[in-house]
Amino acid sequence: MGRRMDHRTRLWGGGEQLSSSPWSRVSMVRALVCGVVVMVTAPRLQPAWAQGMLENPQPGSVQSGIGVISGWRCQPGRIDIDIDGLVLQAAYGTSREDTRRVCGDVENGFGLLFNWNLLSPGSHTVRALAEGVEFARAVVTVTDFGTEFLSGASGEFVLRDFPRQGNHITLLWQESQQNFVIKGPGQGGGGSGGSSGSSGGERRRLENPQPGSFQSGIGVISGWACEARHVTIEIGDLALQAGYGTSREDTRRVCGDAENGFGLLFNWNLLGDGVHTVRALVDGQEFARATITVTTFGEEFLTGVARSERLRNFPAEGTDVIVAWQQSLQNFVIARVDPIGPHLSSMDAAGDSITKAFNAQSVPFCPHADQEFLNWATSDTHGADLCGAGSDGVFSQAERLECRKGADLVIGTPNSAVSGARMLDDFVRQASRIATFLRAQPSPRYVTVWLGHNDVCAGTIHKVNASCPRGSDQDRHNHCRTTPAAFEREFRKGLDLLISVADLKIGVASLVRVSQLCNHAQKRSCLFGSASPFCDELWQTAAIGGPLFGLERGICGSLTTDCSHQRIVDTYMTAKAYRDILARVTAEYAQIPAGARSRVVTIGGQTVGGATKARGVLLDFSDAPWVYKFRGEELSCCDCFHPSTAGQRTAARLLFDGFTCSAADVCCADTGDARADGVCAATDTSGRFIPGLF
Repeated sequence: MGRRMDHRTRLWGGGEQLSSSPWSRVSMVRALVCGVVVMVTAPRLQPAWAQGMLENPQPGSVQSGIGVISGWRCQPGRIDIDIDGLVLQAAYGTSREDTRRVCGDVENGFGLLFNWNLLSPGSHTVRALAEGVEFARAVVTVTDFGTEFLSGASGEFVLRDFPRQGNHITLLWQESQQNFVIKGPGQGGGGSGGSSGSSGGERRRLENPQPGSFQSGIGVISGWACEARHVTIEIGDLALQAGYGTSREDTRRVCGDAENGFGLLFNWNLLGDGVHTVRALVDGQEFARATITVTTFGEEFLTGVARSERLRNFPAEGTDVIVAWQQSLQNFVIARVDPIGPHLSSMDAAGDSITKAFNAQSVPFCPHADQEFLNWATSDTHGADLCGAGSDGVFSQAERLECRKGADLVIGTPNSAVSGARMLDDFVRQASRIATFLRAQPSPRYVTVWLGHNDVCAGTIHKVNASCPRGSDQDRHNHCRTTPAAFEREFRKGLDLLISVADLKIGVASLVRVSQLCNHAQKRSCLFGSASPFCDELWQTAAIGGPLFGLERGICGSLTTDCSHQRIVDTYMTAKAYRDILARVTAEYAQIPAGARSRVVTIGGQTVGGATKARGVLLDFSDAPWVYKFRGEELSCCDCFHPSTAGQRTAARLLFDGFTCSAADVCCADTGDARADGVCAATDTSGRFIPGLF
């Protein structure tokens, strides 16, 4: 196969190193192989027209540790995996009985064992190619600990009520897999016997699984052998042929060549809970075995569950990780690493009426005023019970941070958000105030930024106007809404002020998909008790008579006047443009090194940028508000527009540790149809993890 692999076998859990040559990103794993997928009940029907599929990783998934890139392809030939331009050959031709109907035969599986720690954290594109022609791709997010192989760490964490209410599992860190595995109740220290020694001396080795290890979900059985026609893996009465012959450059010294790797993708759920022995055989002769402990959920492929959880003080005191269930791997993966949250000392917030909790109480005799004690970001009502949600039940980000730290934070009171604020008019002013306040507070510091809703909703009821109050900064052909260029200009100007504050974490949230309001037209408001109008009646009244009460543009009247097809499309497309700017510019500023300057750009008729980034400045973006399909009870019944107390509670939760798309937290599944996507007509409950701000 001719691929070079300068690597240490310890990355695959193989015990002693065959080579002491250091890993480099150029000489990254050229990869062990995985072969047969013994996952007969995976809920994936193969369409008759499909000739190949990349099954792992799933698009939009989070990847960490040592994992598997795998799938199938009908036409025989070379399969390569391209990760951002790095091309690695996968093993091809292992048995996949589930492909017989589509392909006419079964030798169609391919796979590659890969250490995701070798990539930088963030977004990466995985492409599957057959004879150089792409047939599938997936964009994934990689999370790591800042090292290619984390050693010396240990940890066990109990997750309650998973996968069902009343069930509890333990997550156990397994160094050889660079990830957590599931340890069942009452299980001790893993398999008690076996070894990876061999009757073939030092010319063959079973590297995964390690003797005494725990195994769960879908994993890889792998190693190398100098001479073999066939490598067979036996587990009890089950005998499976592994893919053999992939390049292992580190075996050349022992074997005289490099094409010695073998591997098998295996679903441990197919076995019963308890101790099992894995035997590795070359041409019928055993050369290694490992006794392991398997934990399952009592079914071959667990579906319909989702979970993410913060695990404290891992891999070291004062650092947390967030793990998320990944259905395609039947296991938890490390979704985020949070080294800063447990240490934050001071906080403020930039935003609009959402961050001021306007009308959040949602009771008759509506306050029609800010209720900041209910806001998602900085409300602090839990008193001495730092891990309690307080009298309001919101459990804001500030309260969550105080709970984690075990001490009070210095919080901007009132916070710097302003009801009615727009990115166009207000972010620079708020950012200036926040920078002045936080500089004088203990570090590390934290600020949330959640703006843009009024740039959409303060638009005129009529779409086309002769002119707009802010001239070219507003689009007279689109309800005098803020132009994307002006939106980006003001966002950059505000960030330039914030990045000058040392030791500051800046958390930028996407917009809520405000066009979803039209899903709740038949929610009943609470203005007049049981006789209160429905939301659509309230919106229409505000659009017609609003000027008499200072609501000359209704309640997001550019959308809610009649929630027409065109209004939904225009609102969605405008909000999406803002959301894309927030994501792109935040990512750009996150990459600026300390001491360097922000890019100077001319946009919206002005030249902006050139600010110096102080030491210790971090930026994170969360798409949670955009992706989340909000429910009627999360909408204030006072105005059918602002978040209720329940909505504030949800915002605090989603934007802290993130969430998984599930029946409990439904996500919008974009289709490319602006009308459908505007109202989240298609939904996602697949268990996809959506990061928060930590």
